Amino acid sequence: MIRIQNVKLFYHYKLIMNLTFKINIMKTFPIYCLLLLLVLNVTSFAQDDANKNKLRKALKVAETYLDLEEYHYVEEEMLEAVKYAPDNILCNYYLGISIYNDLTKNRVDALPYFQKVYDNDPNFRQVGYWLGKTYQMAHQFSQAGEMYTLEKKKLRSFTPEQRQDEAKIVGYVNVTLDELDRYIDQCHRGPVFMANADNKNLLNLSLANTYLPDITPIITVDGQKLYFTSHRQDITSHHELDPHDQLPYQDVFYMERREDGFWSTPKPFSEINTEEHDAAIALSSDGEQLFLYRSVGASTSNPGDIYEVNDYSGKWSNPKPIEAPINSSALETHMSMSADGKVIIFTSNREQDDAHGGMDLYIIRQLPNGQWALPQNMGDKINTELDEESPYIHPNGKTLYFSSQGHHSIGGFDVFKVDIDLKTGDLGEVIQLNYPVNTASDDLFYVMSADGLESYFSSVREEGMGGYDIYCVKNNESNERSVSFFDLKFETEDRRNVDVLVKLINVKTQEVEKEQVLRANRGKLEWMHRCNDKYALEVYAEGYLLKTDRFDFTAINKPTVNIEETYTLQRIAANRSEPLMNIYFDEDQTINMSTSSSELKALKRFIEENDDYSIEIVGHSNYNPEKSNLVLEFISKTKAMETLDALKTIGISEELLVNENVGYGIRYPKYLPNSPKAWKNDRMEYIIRPKGYTKLASRASDCSVSNYDTSTYVLRDAEVVDDVVKVNKKSISHLLSELKQCSFLELVISTDADQNYLDVSNEVFAYFEKNGIPREHLTLQIEDGADLAMRLRYKNPDDYKITYGTVAVVKPLREEDLNDGEIAVVNPTPSNQSIAVNDTNPESKKSLQTVAITNEKEDLVFEKEIEDMTIIFPFNSTEFGNSEDATLQKIKDYLNANLSKSLKITGHTDNSGPEIYNEYLGMERAKSVAYFFRDIENPNRIYVASKGEKEPMVSNDTRKGRKQNRRIHFKFGVVTEGDAK
Repeated sequence: MIRIQNVKLFYHYKLIMNLTFKINIMKTFPIYCLLLLLVLNVTSFAQDDANKNKLRKALKVAETYLDLEEYHYVEEEMLEAVKYAPDNILCNYYLGISIYNDLTKNRVDALPYFQKVYDNDPNFRQVGYWLGKTYQMAHQFSQAGEMYTLEKKKLRSFTPEQRQDEAKIVGYVNVTLDELDRYIDQCHRGPVFMANADNKNLLNLSLANTYLPDITPIITVDGQKLYFTSHRQDITSHHELDPHDQLPYQDVFYMERREDGFWSTPKPFSEINTEEHDAAIALSSDGEQLFLYRSVGASTSNPGDIYEVNDYSGKWSNPKPIEAPINSSALETHMSMSADGKVIIFTSNREQDDAHGGMDLYIIRQLPNGQWALPQNMGDKINTELDEESPYIHPNGKTLYFSSQGHHSIGGFDVFKVDIDLKTGDLGEVIQLNYPVNTASDDLFYVMSADGLESYFSSVREEGMGGYDIYCVKNNESNERSVSFFDLKFETEDRRNVDVLVKLINVKTQEVEKEQVLRANRGKLEWMHRCNDKYALEVYAEGYLLKTDRFDFTAINKPTVNIEETYTLQRIAANRSEPLMNIYFDEDQTINMSTSSSELKALKRFIEENDDYSIEIVGHSNYNPEKSNLVLEFISKTKAMETLDALKTIGISEELLVNENVGYGIRYPKYLPNSPKAWKNDRMEYIIRPKGYTKLASRASDCSVSNYDTSTYVLRDAEVVDDVVKVNKKSISHLLSELKQCSFLELVISTDADQNYLDVSNEVFAYFEKNGIPREHLTLQIEDGADLAMRLRYKNPDDYKITYGTVAVVKPLREEDLNDGEIAVVNPTPSNQSIAVNDTNPESKKSLQTVAITNEKEDLVFEKEIEDMTIIFPFNSTEFGNSEDATLQKIKDYLNANLSKSLKITGHTDNSGPEIYNEYLGMERAKSVAYFFRDIENPNRIYVASKGEKEPMVSNDTRKGRKQNRRIHFKFGVVTEGDAK
């Protein structure tokens, strides 16, 4: 306190001394002082008068420009005026209006000038209205609401005469009570709206933005280029200023996506920019047609039209008015074209009976003859009495984005979206996008990338670089989709030009999203569609097999996908087959009826329309290093059983189905393991069979080794895969004849690990199947460096070890009395068979011995009991019924309780029939029992083998002996490295 008092005393003393000095001077020099004071006062008054005159002149100039709405000149005058008249109410008022309307400024920058006016005179002109607008732009909704309410109260107090006088004042805004009510309502809703903001990342696209307006972003469908419109003065562009707003003329610029995902520096689109205003507003889906808004004359005060330019092999044409009947004497500012180019939505303020006021959205469609229909107003679900602007049809063809001042906007233009059927014009619910897209400012020109990951729009914001900037929102929406360009051709094998119905179905929703009828062998189907997850393709043609395909966009995992396929339709005939690509299963191999519904119904319709045949269902697997080939075969067999049951469940008669559960695992791949399409190996398949078909029907009686051709035939190349049979017709026909004479022969095709060779192999296999050779007689061997060749051979049991799988003969040679009795369990004298798991590996033997030593006594007893038993099969059968399920369940429980244990199952036969067939039959018996253990933990611990007739338990000379030799044998071992997946 003392210190503060001393400071005050010091300044008090100094003031007194200064006054004393002045008095003494005046006493000493009275005349000089009087003259000096007089000069000072005259100068001061002269300066004040000059400033007042200068201010009056500046205000008059500002008012002239206010009437012309040329706000940049108002701002220029008033910024100078506030330097010498900082407290002048009118000067601050005009400056606030000019800044609020300056295209290069943020409207919130006007707030301090209006606040100064309000502080001096709360009732000055329309200061309450202007303060309300700027507070609202700053999202200070409470203060904005108060200002609007005060302005409303003042407006209500005016008489009609006072309102007329008020309207004559320069800078007056004709705001009505209804408009003030709307603004007040926006302020009431504003806080709730902002509280429900989306958790999305908003970025100022700084490379594209300047202090000048940057607007109308347009992103290409592939997401690699972004066009936009800017007033910037690029070094290569003209430097003239528009006399209306003193801004550089608009030009079109573009940025390209770099390898790191970011945008490159903007470049002027010099091929189309002119000396006048050029604004890009829309782009066709193929990127070859750009639409522009161009003013008429040399000023933005004049109305403009929509023009188009076309890319002809990299060279852009001169702009010309759009061909569609859009342009009129009214103002058309913006448009968007659908992905197929058949629908345009545009904005216009044309006056007609169905117009709603201001700018409305109109829709125009292309007629079948290529002409355009007349524009139609989109109605009151879209259009309001206020302005609607910047329509954007998303590439999915189902969503329309647009900006509107109505529809419960919280200020200015807000962005809305609505589901739309472009064919019928039917509209869903209009939905307002959340913050950070929408604010109380104008939010316009919204576009979303085709994959849904990014959105771009223009807005004026506090964080902006001045005026309208382009912003990017990184969407975290769950419906991220790939933009897919389908280029599909459909041919018939007999070249008949039949009608083909094609459907594209969303597997998750089972909704048909695309559908088209076209003629086979003529033209092609071209779709652009936004896809995610899995989609099914169904192809129908009368008299031809049902064909399906699957597009898994989770596996493709690209934002833009080009799908080019040619599908050949097969005539309906016995032994022909097609994949069923859209039968889906849960993790436990239970069929998912929901996602499989469309395919099951399509197959049901096909089967019932072709009831002269039976349908066999078989399963296939994809490569999986975590599962053994045997396990994959079991999985595919389970899926076949599930599919067969599902078809029965939906009402297909059993007499139309082959009641077999066949799974081939990875024996017949369509694609190599390293192929991007390898996932398509995991499929079901239907095969056309004669009525009453059974798997065990014999095809021939007998043949001998010396009677078949052992030559190797190298397959000659064909220009297309479909011609490979034609090119190799002679050798293929010869081998086909050989196969038909002997039921113990198989065709082996060896090939290098090459996808084209695999395609050729499958084409040859398909030919043999169509000509009556069962699939089980067709074997594929894939070996690095192997020639593409085919040969005949007897079945070799070692082929079961081939990595890519092979198939053995399934037909028995001859019949024998089947009344040998039911399955029986016998306990013969223990054999001296050694453990078959890694017999040659000393480490494995040592491991097995260690386990045996540490096992509990009861485990060893149980293992010995199981190894000493056999399961007996009827003659020529692989089915053992369920009489031994209790014993098998005990084995399963033991394996689940002892995860280090493996089980080998060996099949045996009697000596009836050829040795090669008995090898196969023994293997099938082992698999039949092994299938019971398919769902144990780590089923890779199950092994199968066949001894055929080589190791009889007793003599085959008697019927009783042969019966006991039709058996399987169990042997426990330990899990080897690589099996415990």
